[in-house]
Amino acid sequence: MPLIIFGYMITMRRMFAQLGYSPLGPALLGIAYFAFAVLSLIEARGSHGIAAIWPPSGILLATLLIVPRRAVWRFAIAAIVASLAANLLDGAGFGVAAGFTAANGIEAMVATLILRRRAGRRVSFIDPSGLSTFFIATLIAASVGAGVAACISPQPSPEFTLAWLSTVWLGMLLVTPLLFAIFEVAASAKQAVSVRESLNLIGIVMLTVVATGITFSQSQFPMLFVPMMVIVIAVLRGGMLGGVISIIVVVVLGSLALWLGSGPIFLIRASHESRILFFQFYLLSLIISALPMATLLAARDRLRINLSERVRLLDQAEAAAHIGHWRINPSNQAIFWSPEVFHIHGLPDGQPPALDQAIDLYHPSDRRRVSEAVTRALTDGQPFAFEARLVRSDGSVRHVETQGERVYSSRDDAIGLFGLIRDVTEQIEARQILRDARDTADRSAEAAMLLASTDALTGLANRRRIVEYLDARLKGVAAGGAKLSIVLFDIDHFKLVNDHYGHDIGDEVLKRVASAAAEGLRNTDLIGRYGGEEFIIILPDTDASLALQIAERVRSNVQASQVAAQPMVTVSLGIASTVVEDTSNGILKRADVALYDAKSAGRNQSRLA
Repeated sequence: MPLIIFGYMITMRRMFAQLGYSPLGPALLGIAYFAFAVLSLIEARGSHGIAAIWPPSGILLATLLIVPRRAVWRFAIAAIVASLAANLLDGAGFGVAAGFTAANGIEAMVATLILRRRAGRRVSFIDPSGLSTFFIATLIAASVGAGVAACISPQPSPEFTLAWLSTVWLGMLLVTPLLFAIFEVAASAKQAVSVRESLNLIGIVMLTVVATGITFSQSQFPMLFVPMMVIVIAVLRGGMLGGVISIIVVVVLGSLALWLGSGPIFLIRASHESRILFFQFYLLSLIISALPMATLLAARDRLRINLSERVRLLDQAEAAAHIGHWRINPSNQAIFWSPEVFHIHGLPDGQPPALDQAIDLYHPSDRRRVSEAVTRALTDGQPFAFEARLVRSDGSVRHVETQGERVYSSRDDAIGLFGLIRDVTEQIEARQILRDARDTADRSAEAAMLLASTDALTGLANRRRIVEYLDARLKGVAAGGAKLSIVLFDIDHFKLVNDHYGHDIGDEVLKRVASAAAEGLRNTDLIGRYGGEEFIIILPDTDASLALQIAERVRSNVQASQVAAQPMVTVSLGIASTVVEDTSNGILKRADVALYDAKSAGRNQSRLA
């Protein structure tokens, strides 16, 4: 029987893939339905009118769930014709045959409607909710069919109704999942089933045949538990397909033993009908025990595959982002590293180091800070984040950003840590490049500003800077600040120096005078070259008498700063102090008048405005 069903589903799969909605599909269903209906009716005649299971119901239900909705009516008609022919061949009258056919059709349609409404187009047997829905839907459908058949039966009885319900329900529970499993294997496999898988299924069948044969070939010992042990092995080795095939082998051999009057079922001192019902209950217990286990195993495998895929994608994402995750086990302080953490540390994948060894991988200057952060998180529960340097085995240094927080074990109150580590070396290097570029730009800007405000020859402030500074200081004086004085001076007979010694010597004289004058000033004073051989000194918070003293000190320094190969020069100085509502033009003009007075008086002297 399993080989016939397998051939039917393979043909159905090829029909869907190559022939579309060809009439070959309904014809195949009709042939399979008729063949199994006849076999089941023959078994029923040998078992006092009761068959162990009714496979045609499972075949029809699986087909209706697999085919597209618009093709359902074709297959339903084929099943009706096949059922009616089988019942008529069994000797039933046309009315009874039609009634039983209607009952079988109704139960298949009820189960199909419930399952498609609940699960959509695709019914799943690999998740617990889908299997529960399948159990409930088939039980309701079998109950409806049994009720319809009881109304039509010439000799209705509770035993007949219960037998119909159990026979049809078992047929759906066994055959439908098997056909689905075979169809899924045939439809989704990209290549033929491997030799290993084929040998595995053959081994399951052979083991089940041996165990079931030993169990049902004798009537002395109640060995019904032996097939259950084999079915558990079949589920573990072959999943849903292996479990269903193993149960079907038990059904076939057990039904044959009942037909021949052998097996531990006959240890029951009851009527043959009661033995059949017990056998059906036994089969139901096998199904209820095996299929949920197969479903849970399939769900576990699916979760494992999904988890493996998520871990793979997580590793790829971490590698792309240069981010790894780590954990510290709460019980033994052991460390877990994701693959990217090994890569960041420059270590091959393997066993992570111990906690103290992991801290030693940091730069010596950073180890104490890292250790304190981890200890604080473990003891106080404070989240932490820090930047530190890792020193790889090849001596290269990587900058990392680490953050973590305390977590608790799901089994007890033990404390551990979970965190992330990110390689930020490129960001740090880029940040340093930007910082260096900014510092260079700042220095360039300062140099440009200094160049724009400095006299190129003497290194003193130029006229622009002097005027801006004077204007700023005068605003402070106008606001009620202390007095301000300026000294305006130039080199006596400087034109003769240029004419007699040349402009090169004249430039050297200008630099010597500027340096000598600057040495006689305070830190708060500002001296600048006003133009040509003329200089200006701004003296903040200075009255006229103090300004005169400073001017005399400048004059003396210049007169004393004689250098060989350079002519001796002197300076004349004009001094002016601020008056009420003074302006830069006003004070400069007064200082210039005082300078003219000094020159008129014989030069090399100072005059107050």
